[in-house]
Amino acid sequence: MRSVRVEFFRGERRFYRSLLHRSDGLLVEFQGGAYNKVGGRAPEVPHDLAHLIVEQELGLRRGVWGVLAAGGMFGHARVVAGRRAPHATRKGRAVIDEAGDEIMQAEILTRLVCDVAAGELAPDLPALRRQAGERWWADGVTRPALDRSRERLRAAGAAWSALGPEEPLEAVWQLG
Repeated sequence: MRSVRVEFFRGERRFYRSLLHRSDGLLVEFQGGAYNKVGGRAPEVPHDLAHLIVEQELGLRRGVWGVLAAGGMFGHARVVAGRRAPHATRKGRAVIDEAGDEIMQAEILTRLVCDVAAGELAPDLPALRRQAGERWWADGVTRPALDRSRERLRAAGAAWSALGPEEPLEAVWQLG
């Protein structure tokens, strides 16, 4: 299993950025500004960090981070170091096209899991499945995965709140 390093940095006001150290040698900056409530003493995390945690724990390999790590580029992502290979733009579009609805599935499930972590929803799998809908449900949504996600999200919230300016919060995206 390969892995790539991701660093999250606080920005001015509510903005943040992340740097993905891709296995092809590129450094990709991903801009963000949304947060998810996760409860605990540090009640929120950057939305993109929540995605990383939830996508890993639920085994969503073609969500936001799987797509970025595989060469896909979203509108608020840009290469800041390294040289893009020939036809990288075409390959990136193909990665996004292949992921299809899995990107939206990751979005919906990230919100759902964060709502469980924040205590806004009970970790009742049948109720969560109904709320997400069959189209967006994933087999990786299990009680142990929810528990691990909640723990990691709350720990990430505590680590995020303790960060100083331009101090990175490091994470690892595992590729399957």
